[in-house]
Amino acid sequence: MNKIDWHYLKKPMIFFCVAISICVALILVGTEYEESKYEEYLQAITTLRSTHTLYRNIVNDIDLLEQYRNRYNDFKSSGLVGKERRLSWVESLESTNSVLRLPTLAYNLGPQEVFARPKFKELRGVSVRSSPMELNLGLLHEEDLFALLEGLRLSIKNLFTVDRCSMNRQGKLSESLSTKSANLQAKCTIRWVSIDAK
Repeated sequence: MNKIDWHYLKKPMIFFCVAISICVALILVGTEYEESKYEEYLQAITTLRSTHTLYRNIVNDIDLLEQYRNRYNDFKSSGLVGKERRLSWVESLESTNSVLRLPTLAYNLGPQEVFARPKFKELRGVSVRSSPMELNLGLLHEEDLFALLEGLRLSIKNLFTVDRCSMNRQGKLSESLSTKSANLQAKCTIRWVSIDAK
């Protein structure tokens, strides 16, 4: 190349080199910007997923709380949770007997005590108590006992357990069975359970 050609090419070559330098700089800056924005995007996706998980957990907790609150309110209204409802137990027993018309029915409701069963553990802050009720029953036949217990179960939502029952025949085997007086004498102990949540 001669000197004259170089003189004409000098400016375009400088512009070309400057343009290449600017392009390389823009590519480097653009790549760096894209990487930082991609990292921000990934971080935003992670935050969004954790927020969705947290939201889903909160919704599940609210649903569980609502379910347990409804069950707790049901238990409270039935008398299982809260103070014992001795009067309702006696009323339930007497209303069941008014349907069955047992020859004799006597009961004795004892004081409340700790509910003790094998392998039963109380949770912290929850006190499970029971009130024993001794029943002396005159029965026409064995089915009357089961009918009384089933009638109690259906007439009141409160929980009770049967600790023990014994049954003795009244009179001799050779005698015919009476339809008006007790043929069997039964003694049972049931426990009315109540829970005191502190």
